[in-house]
Amino acid sequence: NFMRESGVVARLTKASENEIANIVTLFLGLAIGATMEGHAFLKPTTLAIFGLGFIAICLDTVAGVGFGKLVCWLTGGKVNPLIGAAGISAYPMAARVVQTQGLRYNKKNHLLMHAAGANTGGQIGSVVAAAVMLSVLKGMGLI
Repeated sequence: NFMRESGVVARLTKASENEIANIVTLFLGLAIGATMEGHAFLKPTTLAIFGLGFIAICLDTVAGVGFGKLVCWLTGGKVNPLIGAAGISAYPMAARVVQTQGLRYNKKNHLLMHAAGANTGGQIGSVVAAAVMLSVLKGMGLI
């Protein structure tokens, strides 16, 4: 943001937003993928974890929109129910999706900052939930 707002290094800003991020992602994927072995990674438990994660994200989004609608109803329509969909910890993509969908239905509906706040809350909530879960499992002697 600093480089972009200063306007002094426009080419470096463009590169950091696009090319450098893509190259780093590619090298990170290659570094991790090169150390993975198919027989050690692709197990039924791994697939079950992926499936549970997918179900969790779907249910989290549905519950977020549902609670968003409840808050919208309780406040007399002052809160956009889409904000609830940004409460997941997929930062910042969930906030961007909420912004895009909000603009799709109303061109004056700018939700990005509000959605980013809910998104940050989702991040913090995920960390707290994981800490509680780990402490409970440790108390049970499972880890």
